[in-house]
Amino acid sequence: MTNTAVANRRGATLVLGIGLCVCVACAVLLAWLAPAERQLGDAAKLIYFHAALVFVSMALVSVVGLLGLLHLATGRRVFFEWSQPAKAVTLIFWFVYITSSVLAMKLAWGGIIWTEPRFLLAASILVTLVAIALLETVFEQPKIISFLNVVMGVVVWILVARVPAVMHPTTNPISNSSSSLIKYDTLGIFISLAAAAIISVLLVRRLTSKGEPK
Repeated sequence: MTNTAVANRRGATLVLGIGLCVCVACAVLLAWLAPAERQLGDAAKLIYFHAALVFVSMALVSVVGLLGLLHLATGRRVFFEWSQPAKAVTLIFWFVYITSSVLAMKLAWGGIIWTEPRFLLAASILVTLVAIALLETVFEQPKIISFLNVVMGVVVWILVARVPAVMHPTTNPISNSSSSLIKYDTLGIFISLAAAAIISVLLVRRLTSKGEPK
């Protein structure tokens, strides 16, 4: 790789890094500027961030599953290679999602309910994602890993649809809110976090690939 190519690669990496920081900052700023809620007060701001993070984390799991399906269907290794950084980013987002769940429970419910069904499901999914990632370090079987990614992507949605809402509201309080500001603010947080996730995948792919991303 020539000096010019190296410089261009580093420049692109720097741009992605800056873009990631900007997206995360926008998400945090939007959460901070979000209106307080009548019952929860300023604690609702974390709820808005948490809600957006949930949907982005679910989307990431779905993307990993889709890449696994494309790898199995076409046999093209490039889909497996892209699933690697996507899964790494999914693990990071899912960990932040779990952390925000703990903080949201503390602020909204006055304590941490470790046995809450949806929290247990999210924690179980995180453990499963870590287990699949560890399997990759033990043996090099891309198709098996892709198959597990597909199963994971499908099972997650099935479990989320069936898990009982014990402490969580049965309907989406944000989409049903009479406040347009709350809706648009949460949407802005979601868009910012989604952009951060996409940039993160590109950044991890660039940092872990030996050459230019294919």
